[in-house]
Amino acid sequence: MRLALRGGNPLERAALRANLVPAPAAEAWGGLAVSGVLVAAVRTGIVARLASAPGSAAQIAADLGLAPTPTRLLLECLVSTGHVKQAHDGSLRLARRNRRWLDPDSEVGVARFVNACGDYFDWWRDLDRLVVAGAPVEHHDRPPDDPYWRRYILGQLDLARLTAPEVARRLTLRPGAGHVLDVGGGHGWYAATLCRARPGLTATVLDLPGSARIGREVIAAAGLSHLVSFTEGDARQRDFPAGQDVVLCFNLLHHLTETEIPTLLRRAHAALEPGGTLAILDAFAEPRQTRTDPAATHLALFVRLTSGSTLYTPDQLATWLHTAGFTPPRRIRSARIPGLALYQAGKRW
Repeated sequence: MRLALRGGNPLERAALRANLVPAPAAEAWGGLAVSGVLVAAVRTGIVARLASAPGSAAQIAADLGLAPTPTRLLLECLVSTGHVKQAHDGSLRLARRNRRWLDPDSEVGVARFVNACGDYFDWWRDLDRLVVAGAPVEHHDRPPDDPYWRRYILGQLDLARLTAPEVARRLTLRPGAGHVLDVGGGHGWYAATLCRARPGLTATVLDLPGSARIGREVIAAAGLSHLVSFTEGDARQRDFPAGQDVVLCFNLLHHLTETEIPTLLRRAHAALEPGGTLAILDAFAEPRQTRTDPAATHLALFVRLTSGSTLYTPDQLATWLHTAGFTPPRRIRSARIPGLALYQAGKRW
């Protein structure tokens, strides 16, 4: 994020081009500030309030019981970044472009994901520990009733709502397929969307207790408990029930090590009926991309920080699948989330 380096006048911009400005200092400060403002705007209810109706900074602070001056300053930051628009009379509203993504009532809104990103601040703060000692952040071992799970799973649900219809539409299943095992499926939305799109399918989501607890709530609130059930367990250790027509491993492999993945894929193969389908949705990157693409390099580091893992390459995945007994995978790029790809492979007879 180079927000802090834009320069408000020609002299500042010239100094920036001439490398007279301490750009690293601005980058270290500015990126954190921009993220902090957006997360706070969601967590305090400011975004939801702006989505419901325009208002002045004083009105918004009064409506939400917030401190007036910090609220005004935060709103000015949101105006400066384009998330909020200010009318001539001083009233503020959520920018039309951002209403699609930040309005809590939007079917494609990601406000809960933004909220969950607040947890990342502490994780990035400990990045030096990873670099010095190689120790990643442990965030999947929290107690089932830790509030973290709600923030995490609902944030992931926001992203899943963007891609689930596309995945359900583009997956190829054999005729008569009846059951789906969603490994590490959390909120269960991918499995639910697939079951709704393919009459006759039901699904079981296998995930950790804290994740499954929130997933049950999500599916029950959607009235889909007759299609999707949950079982608790660690996907790295729990046996997969046999007789599956489809196994989903979505956004899971990047949490696993190179020794854990082949074992998991062999267990998925054993659980599938002959001709069954394995679908993997995850971020993968070519080696050159992870060295030159800023988004890929930062994501690779984030995965290492949070899971002790990495972004794997398509070639690695193809090798693991072949060894586990699957057909060569078919790759389907996602149009909604850059860097995310869907791979489908079949169980060899």
